[in-house]
Amino acid sequence: MPRETNNLITLPTYQKFWIHTRHYGHDIVIWSETGKMTIQCIWPDKRRDEGGRVEKKQSSSKKSK
Repeated sequence: MPRETNNLITLPTYQKFWIHTRHYGHDIVIWSETGKMTIQCIWPDKRRDEGGRVEKKQSSSKKSK
């Protein structure tokens, strides 16, 4: 298990942010005068189905097609 840490990022030229829903979780995009920064928030045990609903990941041996 990774060690827990707290990080503080200061963006003095911050302009705007967006949150995008992805199959793995969310992307948080932050726009500043120096460019865009993307933070990928990935669920370790969940995913989005084709309809956009969140569900638990199934192990590859349990998936049926």
